Amino acid sequence: MKTEVTIQSGKADILIKWVLFTAAITGLALLSTFYPVEGNIPCIVIPCILVLILAKPVFFEKLKLTTLLTMRILIVFAALELFNPQVYVDIIMLMLIVNILEATFTDLLRYKRYCNAISGFVLAFAVVTLRGLWQFDAPFGKFYLAEGVVPAVTICFVAAYTLWNWIFVTNEFSDSVALMHVGFLLAPILGSLCTLEMGVYGGLGMWLVLRANSLAIGGWMQIGAKNWFEREYHSERFAKFVLWTKKQNVQVVLMLINLALLGCALYLTFANGGIRFEFSPLFLN
Repeated sequence: MKTEVTIQSGKADILIKWVLFTAAITGLALLSTFYPVEGNIPCIVIPCILVLILAKPVFFEKLKLTTLLTMRILIVFAALELFNPQVYVDIIMLMLIVNILEATFTDLLRYKRYCNAISGFVLAFAVVTLRGLWQFDAPFGKFYLAEGVVPAVTICFVAAYTLWNWIFVTNEFSDSVALMHVGFLLAPILGSLCTLEMGVYGGLGMWLVLRANSLAIGGWMQIGAKNWFEREYHSERFAKFVLWTKKQNVQVVLMLINLALLGCALYLTFANGGIRFEFSPLFLN
């Protein structure tokens, strides 16, 4: 009986820590999104710099966090309109493609995960279904939205990205970190749902900026306290689930789901006017 109570207590302990962690990332991501100067600098920029200096991350971690930090610094300049903020959004869309391809080639060349690599290549192409626009006339805050030509496109893309990225995480990291990344991936979705009452200025259109912010926040947390997360987020049951998802037949099914979602996004895009993009001037008039 004592052993059973201890096990149940351990499960509850992990769940509570995971919920609090996910809630914290969601809240900080929202704050940093609406206030890219007042919120972004203390929540992302400064902690990232401190982690890079004090935590001594390995090369891959340093490269990833430095890239995220650079984009978070650039959005400060964009919010201050030192250049046209729309140019920043266009760069973000390009960086999204680069980020997806980087992970996809890792899946393909390092882990030989061909199913998820196929999903990744199609996902990178499907970025064209989203159009990022800086919200100059937003009632409050300084941010951008990235949406498909119809809401279903955004929904399909977000679902496909979330599924693809989590499978990548299970290949790249331990099961403890994979559990942590469930919170990473849920945070921008939860944050988007919190903004639904903002109408055209909220909803899933905020997913991309929230994803960028939550990834940066989670990144400095993960690197700065990696040993703690490895120890405190370990769950035998979740580890078995991760192992199950790596089976070939499961990987094939997940790939087919992803391809169906992305195929739907591409079809709806081209059925409703096609790709929407135009080059923006570097500076505002």
